[in-house]
Amino acid sequence: MPELSRRRALQVGAGAAGALVAGGIGGAGSAAAAEEGSAAAAADAAPAQLAVGATGDGTGRVEVSFDEGWLFNRGDVSGAEAAAFDDSTWRALDLPHDWSIEDLPNADSTAGGVTADPSLLVPKVPPTTPVPPPLIGPFDPKDSVGDGSVGYTIGGIGWYRKHFALQHADGQQHTELRFDGVYQNADIWLNDVHLGFHPYGYTPFAFDITPHLNRNGPNVLAVRVNNSGLTSRWYSGSGIYRHTWLTITNPVRIPLWGVYVTTPAVGEQQSLAHLEVSVANLGTSPARSRVRVTIIDPHGRPAGAQVTQLQDIASGATVVASADIPITRAELWSPDSPSLYTARAEVLIQDETADAVVTTFGVRSLVWDGTNGFQLNGKQVKMVGGCVHDTHGPFGAVALDRTEERRVEVLKAAGFNAIRTAHNPPTAALLDAADRLGMLVMDEFTDVWDTGKNPQDYSVYFAQWWQQDLTTMILRDRNHPSIVIWSLGNEIVEDSNYAQRGKELATLLRTLDTTRPITLGGGSTFGANDPSWQYVDVGDVHYNADGAGYGAIHAAHPDKAMTQSESFPATIFQDASFTNANAWAVGNWVWAAWDYLGESGIGKTPIPPAGTAATWGNQWINPGWGIARVLHHSWGGFGYPYPYFQANCGDIDMIGQRKPQNHWRAAVDGTSPVEVLVERPAPAGTEQVAVWWGYYDELESWTWDAGSGQPMTVHVYTLGDSVTLLLNGSTVATQAVTPGDWAVATFTVPYSPGELTAIASKNGSEIGRKTLRTVGAPAALRLTSDVRDLTTSRDALAHVLVEVTDDRGQVVPDAAVPVTFQVSGAGELAGVASGNPHNVDSFRQPHRYTWHGRALAILRPAKSRGVIRLTASSGQALRPGMLTLVVRPSGASEGSTGAAGA
Repeated sequence: MPELSRRRALQVGAGAAGALVAGGIGGAGSAAAAEEGSAAAAADAAPAQLAVGATGDGTGRVEVSFDEGWLFNRGDVSGAEAAAFDDSTWRALDLPHDWSIEDLPNADSTAGGVTADPSLLVPKVPPTTPVPPPLIGPFDPKDSVGDGSVGYTIGGIGWYRKHFALQHADGQQHTELRFDGVYQNADIWLNDVHLGFHPYGYTPFAFDITPHLNRNGPNVLAVRVNNSGLTSRWYSGSGIYRHTWLTITNPVRIPLWGVYVTTPAVGEQQSLAHLEVSVANLGTSPARSRVRVTIIDPHGRPAGAQVTQLQDIASGATVVASADIPITRAELWSPDSPSLYTARAEVLIQDETADAVVTTFGVRSLVWDGTNGFQLNGKQVKMVGGCVHDTHGPFGAVALDRTEERRVEVLKAAGFNAIRTAHNPPTAALLDAADRLGMLVMDEFTDVWDTGKNPQDYSVYFAQWWQQDLTTMILRDRNHPSIVIWSLGNEIVEDSNYAQRGKELATLLRTLDTTRPITLGGGSTFGANDPSWQYVDVGDVHYNADGAGYGAIHAAHPDKAMTQSESFPATIFQDASFTNANAWAVGNWVWAAWDYLGESGIGKTPIPPAGTAATWGNQWINPGWGIARVLHHSWGGFGYPYPYFQANCGDIDMIGQRKPQNHWRAAVDGTSPVEVLVERPAPAGTEQVAVWWGYYDELESWTWDAGSGQPMTVHVYTLGDSVTLLLNGSTVATQAVTPGDWAVATFTVPYSPGELTAIASKNGSEIGRKTLRTVGAPAALRLTSDVRDLTTSRDALAHVLVEVTDDRGQVVPDAAVPVTFQVSGAGELAGVASGNPHNVDSFRQPHRYTWHGRALAILRPAKSRGVIRLTASSGQALRPGMLTLVVRPSGASEGSTGAAGA
């Protein structure tokens, strides 16, 4: 195909005086074509073209996505850093991209049904049948170096290249290239010049590429990513998995993350915003400038302004302008009312705007102490928190803005008010969503320091890189009102350098931000004398369910608040009770809030011999580290073998659906008066047990393949003091619920199809009831999108829930049926998945088995407006489901249904 016809341009931004024009080619990795790779995929696609003219908006600054028009090769290639290297056979794609989640060459794409059984019950000796496929989708248990820790996926080395032309209207402009995240060990070249190396996979990094650009000519950017060896304890993904950006500015500019906003005074009538604006002079001569800061309130109205005169800024120097701006009757930020203000900082030279940066912030006060724990705006807040890894179901590590926003929406709907970014800085999009939607955040730095937990993890580079990476994290994140506490790391394993290194990290952090306390994840778990107490502001423990040691530790440090940033799903009541009984105990973050790839099977549901629960300790609480470690590890290992590929310990499954422990949480937290779930029948002679990260395999279902009269175990969760259970209108039993029952009443009920109703009462009055009904056979598929329409933004997504229903529209709770997807129109199928933790299959092919009667299809719009249509079918026996969404031009509003997978 002729060269000119292979290249096309897409206008992404324009102003009155000029335009920024970027060319994009190739797909975004659609389900059907993601694995095509090489020559066929690249034959009709050429490297992207980028041209920069006048900015047109009067600020002298342009920031544009650099995600489109890349070429990729999986595997190491000699000489690929050279600009002249022949990449004509490489695969064309857009970023972000994670190669570890993609189908492997020669992988099976038809054997998903082999592991689609819905049961989570695991015997002590893993079964030998059915034999799971040895190579399917991204899963390769034979060659996966990380084994179950990374979900049996493959890392290795990958290369990215991008061809572009960059035209500056003004030869004095500076161009900065930024990567939001590359996992990991990234080397970057531009036009044969090695720009640098960045090892840590979770911090952004940037280069001033101005000296190395070919102006008005071709430029070639090459990136080598090395995720070889044992690099992580969980699924990390591989590649340029976060966004990339180009920023073009005048020589006198506000540097990256150069605006810092705090609210040192917060009052009902008057508050104060303090701003520090850095101004850098990259020019060749001194510059005289002023800084103007304007505050806009949450409704778009001016709330204050100030102009600061700066002295001459020498060439190569950076100065800081300060501003204190009163805000009258400020609307305070909180999870219930996440009001956001905007600060616009402008650099003025001769009354013309040379640069401008807009930053959102919240007006709120934080107090942490050993008396009242945590107070936000003067009110005590208890954390109902969850830990989240930086993975996104069928997208792997790929982080798109809508994916992050949906995660916060779903977690809020599930009763959480806080997340812990375990164990690394998150995407900026997650923090933006937490700011907008009202979610408290513990922002964590890393899983290791100098001493590693894997041979090739970040510890290899920590000594040389921690200062730069910690500085980057704090500068990027410190304006987010959602962040209320910093964590220096997680369960740090160190030698004699432990105390000194911790002090160094804490000291550096306090030079960058003093408005939030510092903790260390799990640092206080093993006692009041842990060296971390020398530098933390808040103590933190892990898995201290009964609170005995937790309380003793606080007694030794009575001036400090304490948190528990990891807790078991099987101890929700005990953890909440201890927190509520002690003002200084801030709250808990369960491990985990959302299911994730890797640490495969740690949330298993063992089925020991019936009547042996006592040997496990009480099945609703971990029986102590010693006994539990022996029992847990002897039951298939730390996790559970292949085909388990995800942890299965989340309150929310991998596609955003609630799991049993979240129903218990809803009752314990008082957000639901009564919840009813029924255990899956265990094999004869065995019983279920919930221990550590595991929980019962149970459903909101009275539809079971069980014989008439078969005993069924029913759990009724409530804060009431009694429960009456009815079966088909007749009373089965009434039980008192005492504090020692941990908000659970357990019944044994002979199975009979029909209606099972639980009535919860307190002090003799009914507080709630819930009914489970036997449903019919699968008859149809129903599709529900989390948004009403889409835009042409590459970050726009529709998460479409597929439900198997009977002929009356009721979800069939345990249906496992194959679903095939077909997409037409202005978009593509970006990924498919179910919540089943052992159903190994492709995330890219247009088919999936349901789990608990549900699956997920993710639609990504095209770059042009139109209509996207999705059809889901499952053979002739089920009526297909159909969905149509309008794709509007980028900038038009997207409508959320408000359900968002909850």
